Amino acid sequence: MTATIRFAEINDLPRVVEIYNQGVVAGNANADDTPVTVDQRVNWFLDHDNNSFPVYILELDQKIIGWGTLSSYRNGRNGLRTTAEISYYIDYEYHGKGYGKLLISHMITETRRLGIQHLFAIMLDINPVSEAILKQFEFEKWGHLPKIVNLHGKICGQLIYGKNLNVSSAT
Repeated sequence: MTATIRFAEINDLPRVVEIYNQGVVAGNANADDTPVTVDQRVNWFLDHDNNSFPVYILELDQKIIGWGTLSSYRNGRNGLRTTAEISYYIDYEYHGKGYGKLLISHMITETRRLGIQHLFAIMLDINPVSEAILKQFEFEKWGHLPKIVNLHGKICGQLIYGKNLNVSSAT
């Protein structure tokens, strides 16, 4: 079985939402407390562009098993144009098999083409697996927002992990 990564198309959105909602139901992968709909995610999808902030699809034998994004941070603020948030979701059936690492590696490689010099990820502090994966890619802990998330009475915080890529200082 061969895994491939490609740019997302709008007809991939139902599967992207399905995989995202696995994290909602699990209660440890994002701060949404109710599943989202495809209609709710259309504008989010359209805000991404293959030449600036793409949505990537991870397929295994032509079946979508995951997706990731590089998203604009504080869009419209030109001083932050080289900063992106990295997000990734793998179908729970395929967790622990290295597919998340494959997707993250691909997205980090793509930063050069896209002109992205700084990546950060925001995750719940009750998601040690994601935290460990980011550490393997030399992301560093940049911040912690304790006890700001309430998921049906389960209180947790958010961690911010970041990585500077190919940064040259301004003269």
